[in-house]
Amino acid sequence: MDRRRDRNIGTPARKSPRALAFASLGAGFGVLALTGCSGLGGGSNTAADAALACPKVSIVRDLAEVTQFRNGGGRDLTDVTSRAALADYSGNCDYTSDGVTVNVNVFLIAERGPAMQGNTANYRYFVAVAKPGEETPTTKTEFDTSVTFESGKLRSGSREELAPKIPLPKDANGKDWKIFLGFQLTPEQLAFNRAQMKQ
Repeated sequence: MDRRRDRNIGTPARKSPRALAFASLGAGFGVLALTGCSGLGGGSNTAADAALACPKVSIVRDLAEVTQFRNGGGRDLTDVTSRAALADYSGNCDYTSDGVTVNVNVFLIAERGPAMQGNTANYRYFVAVAKPGEETPTTKTEFDTSVTFESGKLRSGSREELAPKIPLPKDANGKDWKIFLGFQLTPEQLAFNRAQMKQ
């Protein structure tokens, strides 16, 4: 899978490709439907190509944010080194004779915590692909990224440019495939997220 990234972007940019389809997946993975996100679509306006819609892209609800604490400390707000969220995404898709490539821009926003030492925070996120009718991904790729905070700034971010490809027979439609985005969390980080969601 191809990836590029632009660091320290601040506020997510808005683009206007054909819309990314939001998944409404409910069971299994909880999915965060982000209001105002761009959708994903193809690049042709012909009736034949319009039928080849893009796979559904979703951010997993429990894995949309990550909170990092200092080592050996407590779990109060004063112990937070940084927090980050997958805040938005946009993109499009390209069909070829052997499949569809989904071009996704993922916007990561980070916030410095009171316990942070230095100016850089490191995160790991994933892109997973699931077949039509299935909630369990068949492939999953993890990526490491970092965000640097400018002096005196509490927030920063990056834009991650991803291009997962789904192999398909010629003229097959990938609209029912699913692509999941989320942070790769430890069990403790996942439990923290779920506890916060219950409050």
